[in-house]
Amino acid sequence: MFESLPTAGPPYLLSDWGQFEQFMATLVSSGTVETIREVWWDVRPHPDFGTVELRICDGLPTLLEVGAIAALTQCLVDWMNTRLDEGYRLPTPQRWVVQENKWRAARYGLDAEILLDEQGTTRGVRDEVAGLVNDLLPVARRLECVDELTDVLHILEVGSSCDRQRAAAQRADGDLAAVVDVLLREMKSGRPL
Repeated sequence: MFESLPTAGPPYLLSDWGQFEQFMATLVSSGTVETIREVWWDVRPHPDFGTVELRICDGLPTLLEVGAIAALTQCLVDWMNTRLDEGYRLPTPQRWVVQENKWRAARYGLDAEILLDEQGTTRGVRDEVAGLVNDLLPVARRLECVDELTDVLHILEVGSSCDRQRAAAQRADGDLAAVVDVLLREMKSGRPL
């Protein structure tokens, strides 16, 4: 239901900061939003902080996972920025491909088969993410976050939090108190169990 809002979901393709500012000015002047805080894109810049926000990060229950996603994000942004500085044009998949992949990831999690191109080539999320981690290792070495980046591979092995929660519920015959117990133990240990 939230995805039906025009200010939610994947961001619009804007070619530069000026287009983003114009877009935001239009939203504010039309009364669509009062501030950027009402734009819930999956990824959005935050002009006040000079940061890029990812909407996934509020759903990670352990410090290991937070560190892994932070390192992945930092390395990916640095890699893209370097490529742009070198004159490389980043790929821009069709919006329907992005939305399809988002749906597949939401539905199937780490077991999703995502579209790689508009011809229908697919690859498993686990394989694609593992390949991305490998590609980003030189960046991680330079940024001194190799351990955190390779923790992404640990997440691929043990599964996402929702996978672990479902397994806990199944082991306890649907008793959701067992799920809470697992989440508490993971939070205290700082890593997926």
